[in-house]
Amino acid sequence: MKKLFLKLFNYYSLLLFLLIFNEFTIAHFDKTPPLSDETINNIRKIDFTVILFFFYIKLIFLNDNLNFINKKVFSFFKKISIIFLFLIFFDILLKFFGFGISKHWFDEDTIRFNTPYDMFSNKPNVFDHNSLGFRGPLLQKNINNNTLSIAFMGGSTGYTGNPPIPELLGKYLSEKGIQNIVYNFSVNSSNHNQHIHRLVKYIDYPYDVIIFYGGNNESIQYLQYDTRPSFPYNYFIKNDLPIFKVFLLKYSSIFGFIENKTGLISGIYYSRNLIDKDFDDWSNKVVENYTTTINNAKLLFGQNIQTNKCKNLIFIPILQPVNPKTDKEVKLWNKMKKSVINNNDFINYSEINEKINFFDNVHIDQDSRIKVSKMMGKDILSIIKKRCN
Repeated sequence: MKKLFLKLFNYYSLLLFLLIFNEFTIAHFDKTPPLSDETINNIRKIDFTVILFFFYIKLIFLNDNLNFINKKVFSFFKKISIIFLFLIFFDILLKFFGFGISKHWFDEDTIRFNTPYDMFSNKPNVFDHNSLGFRGPLLQKNINNNTLSIAFMGGSTGYTGNPPIPELLGKYLSEKGIQNIVYNFSVNSSNHNQHIHRLVKYIDYPYDVIIFYGGNNESIQYLQYDTRPSFPYNYFIKNDLPIFKVFLLKYSSIFGFIENKTGLISGIYYSRNLIDKDFDDWSNKVVENYTTTINNAKLLFGQNIQTNKCKNLIFIPILQPVNPKTDKEVKLWNKMKKSVINNNDFINYSEINEKINFFDNVHIDQDSRIKVSKMMGKDILSIIKKRCN
């Protein structure tokens, strides 16, 4: 074994590996260039680990000249350390092949970043984001008095799409002769409690209509991530866990894989068990939080927003279409639908799920976005004809 190591671990082998396995060589063979930042980082981590591993084997594990160290102690150290290094190398290699904790927990490096009030928002000036981080037009304080100013608050269903629903809505209204500007404040995974705080940051801009489009992130998302109503979906994993646990979950493929399967490392397993023990009580609190948040938003913005075209602000909460999968999701979503049936403040799209195409429990294809935007446009036209004067 030692002779084999001596043959393999030479500087020519190291140089050959680094010439073959690097971001520039791999990019040359990439069928969908450029390489993602995550892939580049993983390649660099593997290269660094290989260099570290090489010099450890060369200078310590295969070195017989360290006679001044107690042989038994040194032998034990070599056995433990080689196992440890192999585990680290294997862990990093698994990361390269997509293993580890769900990226959604820490998906803020490229698309989002930490912000005050709402915890996270879109990153400015990346992709098609404007300088405030949002898709669509930049906020303006001085616009034509005949322009209907709309603030659209949503999660990923308002953010995703080419174009997304808010842009399709603006186009529909323009085709119907309504001069308008739609500001898209939507951020992936955000909920309505965050939307209140987000709009407070930009409360000194004029809006005639404020749309709160959601429902999934205010209900079913609590079954999938942080279970506490109103909390951002990843609050507990980023703020409640000790630093060493966050480090292990974020950077270790092995610990991340275990977390995905069990939820034991973060402790979310225990929170979900509490839900199972009294699902009815928990689900009632979720629904109550949704309606309370909507009422608070209406109360807060109703008298504190300067309008542009309309005399008074028009606040429109919309319960989105959702496609619940599990028994718990179905039970919770039925309670959500029931909560808005007799509430005239809401526009209810929860019953159109049979007419649109879902990728999962909430995300829809582009044709379905067009259908939703047209429905929304018709409803908003009817509302502004009655209330915008």
